[in-house]
Amino acid sequence: MKVNFSHSLVYVFIITLIISGIMPVLAAADDEVIPSEGDGNSTVLLPDLMIEDLSWSPVDPEAGEKVTVTATVKNQGDTASGATNLIFYSNGNNIGEGSVSELEAGNSEKISISWDPKTESTLEISAKVDERNLVEEKNEDNNVISGGFITFKKEKFPDLIINSLTYPAEPNPWEFHDVFISVKNQGTATSEKAVLALYINGTYIREWEIPKLSEGESEYRSYAWIPRSEGRVEIKAIIDKDNLVAESNEGNNEKVSTVIVAEEFLPDLIIEDLIPESAEGEVGKPLNFTLKVKNQGIVPSEEVRAQYYINGTAPSQASIYIPALSEGTGADVPFSLIPDREGQMEVRVLIDSETLVYELNESNNDFTKIVDVKIIRPDLIIESLSLNPESPQTGDNITFTVSIKNKGLKDSARNELSYYINGTNSTHSNKISIPAIAVGETAKVPFYWTPKEEGSLNIRLVADSGNTILEDDETNNELTKTVSISKQAIPGNGGSSGSTSGGSSSGSSNMGSGVSKEPARNVEIKELATRNIISGYHVRYDFAKNVTCITYIELDPIKTFKKTTATVEVLKNKSIFVQKNPPGRVYKQLNIWVGNKGAGLPASNKNAYTGFKVEKEWIKSNSADESNITLLWYDSKWKPLVTKKTGEDKKYVYFRAKTSGYSCFAISEYTGEEGTVEESSDEGGVQETLRSWESGKAILNSSAERENGIEKKPMGVAKVLLAVSLPLFMILVEYFVLKKKI
Repeated sequence: MKVNFSHSLVYVFIITLIISGIMPVLAAADDEVIPSEGDGNSTVLLPDLMIEDLSWSPVDPEAGEKVTVTATVKNQGDTASGATNLIFYSNGNNIGEGSVSELEAGNSEKISISWDPKTESTLEISAKVDERNLVEEKNEDNNVISGGFITFKKEKFPDLIINSLTYPAEPNPWEFHDVFISVKNQGTATSEKAVLALYINGTYIREWEIPKLSEGESEYRSYAWIPRSEGRVEIKAIIDKDNLVAESNEGNNEKVSTVIVAEEFLPDLIIEDLIPESAEGEVGKPLNFTLKVKNQGIVPSEEVRAQYYINGTAPSQASIYIPALSEGTGADVPFSLIPDREGQMEVRVLIDSETLVYELNESNNDFTKIVDVKIIRPDLIIESLSLNPESPQTGDNITFTVSIKNKGLKDSARNELSYYINGTNSTHSNKISIPAIAVGETAKVPFYWTPKEEGSLNIRLVADSGNTILEDDETNNELTKTVSISKQAIPGNGGSSGSTSGGSSSGSSNMGSGVSKEPARNVEIKELATRNIISGYHVRYDFAKNVTCITYIELDPIKTFKKTTATVEVLKNKSIFVQKNPPGRVYKQLNIWVGNKGAGLPASNKNAYTGFKVEKEWIKSNSADESNITLLWYDSKWKPLVTKKTGEDKKYVYFRAKTSGYSCFAISEYTGEEGTVEESSDEGGVQETLRSWESGKAILNSSAERENGIEKKPMGVAKVLLAVSLPLFMILVEYFVLKKKI
């Protein structure tokens, strides 16, 4: 137990020593914990004194004159500063000291001293705050400022000025008016005697002797003035005009004033300047101007209007509004105009062109300025020429498509493209219309020609062949291309003509049932509609299924046909009843049949119209001109019908065409170029075929009833059979009658 007790005493003793030694250390450590800026746990808040401004008065002191030097001290720190001192220096020498009181953070204090220098030199003035480092600051390096240099004048001089020049505000001509002149010495020394002179409109009037004037002293003189005319008058007074008095400032000895003499006091509007927004205008685009207007009269002006002229001509325009202006004031008035020509443009603006406002001067209301207008032009080039078919043969109706681009800086107007085709045994030339082309855009225009001889063709194209457009480059409008024409292949006897015959015979059933003589293989799609055709009653066929490009047909029947079916057939190629392909860029070829008894003939109806639609995508992709889209009718030759646009939606543009009769049609971008509509060798044409259907005859002049070049004549056989059977029938009838009698 003793051992345990001894051990316990030792432990208690050691613990006592440790505790008694550690506690003072901990206490001392707590006493010395000072927040520091870098420990990341606390921030020390300190003041920061600096001098915001250092100035003196007077700014230009005379030698020996007392100067007041003032410094503005600011505490830009985080906490209040203690009181400290401020010392002023001249060329580094102490010239005075001031006390700076305690300043809260952000506050300022002005400290001044009075300084009596005994020098005539130039001195640098500076100051330092907390010069004795009495205040602990954030920044100890920003306590000094230099205010610049003071130059002390070595001598004192007088300075004579015209202190005032007064006259009546509204003088009338031929009346006495007093002009008062005040002369003052604003210098630092007494002036010598001087001469005061008066001038009116530059003419010497008279002079006075002004006695010596001490510092700040003034002297007055007056003159009885009689204005002898109306208008602006300049009055000028000059003191010491011959510079006989030495002064501190020799450039302030005169004063000039302007007065208007008039029986009636009026405004006077003038244009001081006309400023375009940009150095160059552009033809056809608005150009903004600023019109600087001033009323130099003696009374306010009323609201007035101004008009502008471009190169001497007043275009159709809204007049320019000029606000009311007080006397002597001006206004910046904006307006815009559209330049009408390139090069130099004369712009003239006339205020109060109708002289509705009375002014002092009616002849100073206009202003003219020459403005440059940019010379920008289109530039047409022929990018390419493509052919369809690409490898043409003799007899092919070739579609030539010309791609024309405007690479200039201005939209081009409509013009003409000339093309020249030179072959071994043939030449051909013509012109086609080129639409207006926007900057950077490309137009595609087609023309058509059928070669009759094989061999090479030299095709030359000239854009703007009539030189109607002024272009940036007039030498890049041509393109030449060589095309090879091969000989047309001749089909065998069992070829296409036989299939055509078979196709037509298969379609030879009643037209009223919706089947026509057109071979089925050439019909892409068709739609039928049935109505009663009665003379005197208007008939309209609406194709409700909307599967073809024909939306309706309507007519006023002259004859009665009763129940009649109208059939629209959209074709894959040209109809068998048509000898030549239609002219222009073709959208669709089609047949429209009205019955099979002649209801569609021109002689059977009047006031006939056909409604149709064209896809906008087709118009866009072919750069087609909507105004040239035409319904063409075939009757021995292709004939354009009067076609008008009636509307459009998101997908289609709709048209209506005055129609003579119903048979074969084409929808085309038809430009009417010569040589595209050719006479058919079929003199009877489709209308003769329709008349044959009406009388029950077969087709006489179409390939639909021909085999290997030999015409079929089924009605001829019928006539032979009728001629043989009729006598036999009569003999049999007579035989039975005689037998009955017996």
